[in-house]
Amino acid sequence: LMLLQGQWPHPLPLLIAWLKDNVGISAVSKLPDDMKDHLPCVMVTPAPGGGQGADYTRTRSVDIDVYAADWKSMADITGRIEASIFRLGGRGNRYGYVDAARITEFSQIAYERAAGVLRCTATASLDMRPKTSLK
Repeated sequence: LMLLQGQWPHPLPLLIAWLKDNVGISAVSKLPDDMKDHLPCVMVTPAPGGGQGADYTRTRSVDIDVYAADWKSMADITGRIEASIFRLGGRGNRYGYVDAARITEFSQIAYERAAGVLRCTATASLDMRPKTSLK
């Protein structure tokens, strides 16, 4: 019998705050209308996948989309995000705690809404514990 106290935190506020505090990247959860004026842009959204881990952990999957004007800035931002996700394991912030964090390789996806905008995406998996207080 498992007695569960509280619930699992939502991963988006945790990841947005972590990227800001850890590597100075301001991520959003909704794309701006005028994308070209906001490059580079990082968007985080819930992804399919995840599931229940051992004991009380739950794996949350989050897609990380990076939009950039050129490959140099794309490589810089995706590299900073990858390193930041590796550092997140065993840590957390006011939004929750992450036991382990993994990220897939960033791969290019066509972006038709604006010419000259590159888009790459990766999926982060965060093993999270429930919180008794979600404020």
